[in-house]
Formats: sequence, structure tokens, C-alpha cells
Amino acid sequence: MNRKSILSVAILSTVTTSAFAFDASRLSGELMLGTGYVSTNSNLSTKSEAFLNDRNQKGSHNDDFIVVPLGSVAYELGGNNNQKVYLGTSRDDLAVGDLAFEIGYQYSMLNGTHIDIAYLPTVLSGEAWANPYLEGHRTKTDVDGEAYRLKLGNIFGSNFSLDMAYANTEVDDEQIINQELLRDSNRYYMKGGYVTYFTPSMGLSTSLGYLHNDAEGKAETFDQYELEMTYFMNMNAHSLAVTSSYAYRDYDGHNSLYNKTRADNKHKLFVAYEYANIPGFDNWNFVSFAGVNYTDSNINFYKSEDYLASVGLSYKF
Repeated sequence: MNRKSILSVAILSTVTTSAFAFDASRLSGELMLGTGYVSTNSNLSTKSEAFLNDRNQKGSHNDDFIVVPLGSVAYELGGNNNQKVYLGTSRDDLAVGDLAFEIGYQYSMLNGTHIDIAYLPTVLSGEAWANPYLEGHRTKTDVDGEAYRLKLGNIFGSNFSLDMAYANTEVDDEQIINQELLRDSNRYYMKGGYVTYFTPSMGLSTSLGYLHNDAEGKAETFDQYELEMTYFMNMNAHSLAVTSSYAYRDYDGHNSLYNKTRADNKHKLFVAYEYANIPGFDNWNFVSFAGVNYTDSNINFYKSEDYLASVGLSYKF
């Protein structure tokens, strides 16, 4: 069996054994459609210019307008409604700027702990430059990737959480000549978080994360250490979440192309706002996102800024 389908089959088996007849009252979710503006100057992004003039300089900005369909659907299982299967982008991830599609299963224990097991088929898949360092016209290639996630929330009824994941990526047509820059990799991720409530509707979520990227090339192998903080507030129909994070990436191997070992400092600021239940339109909500990711590196080629701004409507059911 294709390993990509193992978790999906397990979830479908659970649905089959736990709910013989579809019950619409167990179904919930949110559908969202937004339009927005994105901008990047990353030399590594296939949204940037295909023609590379100078691999010793950071890229020039490329702007685009996008339509973003998002959302999630969940179905409760079991007589106690303490289990559910779901697919889509979770609100928790969306609020901090992580647009990851996942298929998962959640079990709520009597002690308050929520256990989530999920498969993320698209978070690392996409396109890349076959050789991003090639001066002149660069060609695109596909990147195949998959990720598996285990999350423990409200551990023993507390405000602590633990998020763990494993992922792998493979570049289909790798044309990089320097062996230490080869990109196929396995990733191991862990993040521990705690939520502090100032009032019942206002608080601060703080997390520490660690990521190890074990790449085929030593100059692409790194350890990342991250601190993330999210301030959130709910007041009547208004919801606001402001996320800021800092991450340091320490690369293992010497980069012969630039004659030094790479080190990155990554900064993120993301703001999410929602106005719920627009007057006269029950269950319809106005949503807006804006964010910036900034990467400072000791090698100019890897320096980048990414901007996102989006507005849209969502419908909850």
C-alpha cells in the first residue's frame, strides 16, 4: 500500500466502524474564500524571476494577486462525541499564518487531553528551481513531500501543548552540481507551548520549537530554534490574533559556492482579524490576514522578505 494513504485508510475505517449512518448534526466546519496580495523577493521561490542575473545578490520583488480558498470540515464520532475526523486548515494554524492542509483524527480523553494524529499531504509539496544558483534562465521542477503530525493539547487539563511532526521531501529533477547543496531531506519537528489567560477572552500563547532538517547535502542540513508568541483577544463579534516569532537556523556544512557556512535569522509578524456574524447574514464572517516574513542571512543570496495581505468571507456551519 502507498504509505501516503495509510492514515487516510485508518480514518475511513474509524468512520465506518463508529458511525454506520451519516448524522448531519455531527458535521461542522467553515468555508472561506479570500482575495489577497502577495510579494516575495526570495531567490529560492518559483514566484520570483526565472532569470537570475547575479547569485551573489538577493532577489528583486515579484508581486501577485491571489484568490485563496480555505476552510475545514469535521465529523464527530462515538456516543460521547469525544472523537472526530477532520480535513482542511485548522483555525489555530491559520491564526498564526501556517496555511497547512491536513487530514486527521482527534480523540479527547477524560483527563482533558486532546490527541490529534494528522497527515499533511501538501505542506512541503510544490515547485522549486531545478538549480536555483544557475545564472541565466532557470527551470522549475516538482518537489514531492509529506508530513505526519502528532499533537497533544490541553495536556491533563492544563494549558500546555506539545506538537511533533516528521516530514520528508524529494526534488524530482535535482540539477545542483555542488553535492553539499543537495536538497532531499527528512525533517523532525517538536514544539511545546503554554497559554496564559489574562481574562477569559484575552491571553498570550508562548511556544518554543526545534526543527532538524537532515538533508542529503551537509550545507542544507540545519538545526532551527524558534520562539513564537501570539496575543489573542475576543470581544463581542471581534477576534484578533497577533503573532510574532524569531528563529535561528544553524547549518552544518561548508557551502563551497559561497565559501562559508550559512546561518539565517528568520522573523515573522502575522495579524489575523475576524468580525463574526455580519448583521443580517447569520454565520457569515468577515476575515482578514496580513503578515511579513523576513530572512536575514550571512549569504546575500538567501536574504528575503515575503508579504501577504488578504480579505474575505467565511461561512460556519
